[in-house]
Amino acid sequence: MRELCVEHLGEHIGTQVAALAKPGFGLRPVKPGIPAAGLGRWGGPALLNPGTPWPEYDGVPLSLFAVLDVDALGAWLGDDRPPHALLNIFYFDPDVQRGYVLEGAPLRDFESPRFCRIIPADPALAIEEAAPAPASIHAPEPFYAVPVVTLPSMQGVSYDPVLDTVDYGGETEDSLHYRSMPGWLAADRLGDRWLEFCERAQGLYRYEGVRFSPDQAFGWPHLENSFSQLKEPYRHLITIGHHDLGDGGYVHFVLPPKAFRDGDYEQAIALYEGF
Repeated sequence: MRELCVEHLGEHIGTQVAALAKPGFGLRPVKPGIPAAGLGRWGGPALLNPGTPWPEYDGVPLSLFAVLDVDALGAWLGDDRPPHALLNIFYFDPDVQRGYVLEGAPLRDFESPRFCRIIPADPALAIEEAAPAPASIHAPEPFYAVPVVTLPSMQGVSYDPVLDTVDYGGETEDSLHYRSMPGWLAADRLGDRWLEFCERAQGLYRYEGVRFSPDQAFGWPHLENSFSQLKEPYRHLITIGHHDLGDGGYVHFVLPPKAFRDGDYEQAIALYEGF
């Protein structure tokens, strides 16, 4: 990965971009001969400690999108992991078939931290809790996790603003576009090559005939659009695209770095990618 960065960006810039790398996991549906990542799965009932209230947004129960078994992922994350072993991932996704009334429903703030919730649980104590109406119910599907190396996203409508933190020296002076948005230099010179490397060498985003699979835990997420919330540093927890979120839509769940380290999931926000 470092060799690829240096080849296309030079030693000065390439070394800095390579230093941004973070470990992550590509998430894939379990198949014969490959066990699930512990209790990890998309959908199904939540796994909550007894007495934990079901999360809501504006009085509407959230939907359980995934359960992430952090301990089952092993040592690949090193120190780059949150402090809790089991995480329930919720998102606002009510179902009209379960009694949600669209007509007259108030406008929702997609950028509100309450639009999603991350609720930790103790694997030794957690019990299954079914989603109350009108939250959507997604069929449970276990996943397995493939260790990968990730870089800030360099594809799509906009690159990850983390790339603006790199010292590009004088290489941005020849382009007005690079001077105003220096991260475009890395995206232009490395973006396509990095995506090809991810697909070919890591099976990340595309694998075994699957056209595009954004599902990923930790590392840097694959961003297709720009998000104002990412002007400050952030940490990525999970990206979920396995549910029916519209025409190719998926959701990134991110936190501020300190909140990630401390397990303060109240500060988590969801970034929705829709097409």
